[in-house]
Amino acid sequence: MTSLPLARTAPRASAIPLRSALQLRSNPYRWWPEKYVELGPVFRVKLPTDWRPWIVIAGREANELVAKEGARLFDQKATYPKAPKVLETEYHPSFTEGALQRHLRRQVAPGFSRQAADPHLPAMMGWVRDYVDHWTPGQTIRVTEETARMGLNCISLFATGRDIGEDTEQFRRYAITFTQVIAMGMPMLLMKFGRTRKVRLGLDEMIRERLAEHRATPPGRARAPDYFDFILRGTLPEGVELPERVQIVFGQIPFKNMGVYAGRVMNHVLMQLVQRPDVLARVQPEIDRVFADDELTLEEISSMDATQAAVKETLRLLPTAVTLQRTVAEPFEFGGYQFEVGDRLFTPISATHFLPEYFPDPDRFDIDRYSPDRGEDHQRYVYNPFGVGHHACVAHGVFEAITMVVVGTVLHRWKLEAPYELHTIFDALPGPDPKHEMKVIERREIAPPPGERRRSPTQRYSLSAALLDALDDAPEVTLADDELLFSQGDAPDRLYFILDGKLRVSTDRGQAGEVDEVDLATLGPGEVVGEIGILHGLPRVATVRAIGPATLLAVDGETFSHAVVESDITARELGDVAVRRHAGALIAQLFDSGRRMPRLGRHGHVEELELEPGEILFRHGDPAEHYFLVALGSLEELAESLAGEPRVLRVIQAPDCIGEVGLLDGRPRPTTVRAGPNGSRLLSLDRNAFARVSGGEESQAAVSLVAKIRFDDDEYED
Repeated sequence: MTSLPLARTAPRASAIPLRSALQLRSNPYRWWPEKYVELGPVFRVKLPTDWRPWIVIAGREANELVAKEGARLFDQKATYPKAPKVLETEYHPSFTEGALQRHLRRQVAPGFSRQAADPHLPAMMGWVRDYVDHWTPGQTIRVTEETARMGLNCISLFATGRDIGEDTEQFRRYAITFTQVIAMGMPMLLMKFGRTRKVRLGLDEMIRERLAEHRATPPGRARAPDYFDFILRGTLPEGVELPERVQIVFGQIPFKNMGVYAGRVMNHVLMQLVQRPDVLARVQPEIDRVFADDELTLEEISSMDATQAAVKETLRLLPTAVTLQRTVAEPFEFGGYQFEVGDRLFTPISATHFLPEYFPDPDRFDIDRYSPDRGEDHQRYVYNPFGVGHHACVAHGVFEAITMVVVGTVLHRWKLEAPYELHTIFDALPGPDPKHEMKVIERREIAPPPGERRRSPTQRYSLSAALLDALDDAPEVTLADDELLFSQGDAPDRLYFILDGKLRVSTDRGQAGEVDEVDLATLGPGEVVGEIGILHGLPRVATVRAIGPATLLAVDGETFSHAVVESDITARELGDVAVRRHAGALIAQLFDSGRRMPRLGRHGHVEELELEPGEILFRHGDPAEHYFLVALGSLEELAESLAGEPRVLRVIQAPDCIGEVGLLDGRPRPTTVRAGPNGSRLLSLDRNAFARVSGGEESQAAVSLVAKIRFDDDEYED
């Protein structure tokens, strides 16, 4: 028996429920952290619309508890008892727990990945561009309606391959009513009568029709695969096809989530940029570079550092997931209190966004918080704009991509004015007043700024040990000149990252019995092939052969699929991780065998380094002169903290590499890096050696070095 007091006896935020409700509505983002600072990590709140009080657990430790133990401690079915009745099925990843929830989430998560969004980005941009081109100077626009309209059409193009037209306000209002009934205690009768019922039935019928169209015309030459194809491939845990009602409910997810969540994000981001000319001045060149023509890729979006930072800072100050609702399913202790089965919890996961120990000067809009030398969003369980744990928003990656498409297209085409002060209302969630209006000032006619439009992403991902082990076990595949890798129509089993050589991609467009082979592309080192079939479960859409000798790294489809679900990583990004680790592993083998390192002659210098635990490799502000492959041990990347003790941003665990970004952009080191607790053994390439192996392109050094290591040194002597 515990001697701790029951959580139901924790201090109350206010003795008058109406006062709490009014304070919460007037300042829904800051009220929670203010009460956390005042009352501690556990307190109670009672709202006038609910006869039972809620217990609040807040702070970083509370966020960590939900993320790590939420699947065991809480029960979503008890939290949202109306959900099965409203949805007319119990199968939904947001309202289930345990093995069933994990299985259902795996059915939809790959379909909401950024990788799945990539082929639909140009169509989204084209729709938004055509729509905003009808605006005129002097026109006023209702920001909530306009951003929701653009967002809902983008999500429809992504999910179904077709738009839904301009009459989208009905879907936005329906999504809000749905959330109010499920999560806010509003009566179920709202879903069964009047306009809400009509929109609900209309949405279901649209989904039913588009699923039928997808069955009749499978993805291939006629159309690209999309989210609805994932629904049709989905199964229940016992392996049978999803029932029609479940398919329709899964089809509702993108429209409901966009109507409630993502439209608010675009609205807020536009406001922040238009009202902050200093920030817009940093963002605008990126927008004009990327949105200059009809092409758009994930790599380009990943290159928009200032724009992404502006989105992150907007989500920090105006998050979509302010607080989570949970019901206790298993007793536990937290914050000096005992929690019992049936206790109802609020977890304001965004409260940490406003605490100065994590975000100095937290009320200031500062996009430099997300720079490599500060990395304030990398603190675990502190930055949570889309939730935490196994119920975090499954579609956050594609919603962020759509936000970039909408905001980028609008600001590339038009100069706007936002002559209002933000007024937050509370319908399903806190959000901007629908009455807010922006003014269209003038059409922008801007040529793209000089420089490269495309570059590989530099974002690093934290993958599980099991996934890293699977990547490390990936075998090399060697092809002779004109040797076949796979043929069009073959079943997919692996995707391949090119280490050395080139591949020719072609397709047979002939009729039955005829051969009409057309070359589609030539791929080289650092590129990926075969991901489409793995992600979408499709036969190979093209034939791939070697052009001369070629060496590839083969990753099995299951590993890629798990990585997409776990980290929303793209094939190119996973390839970057895999090849980096492969290069580091080869270097480690050379260290162990006593063989010489690859020589680069007069073109550069390669050196072995051995660091003691805690020894500094380089410091913040040092000139970038070397590229490092970590063969053994680990490195720690550090950021300064207010407490004086450096904060570990991330751990670079062998095999991996670091240092190419500074060599490419010419900037000083953004962080300090030291050896981990067990020291580190590295291979150091100076600037000339890096240029020799990288060909001047980011993320290519590891690829090229792998190719060189596989041959005798004499082949590379000059």
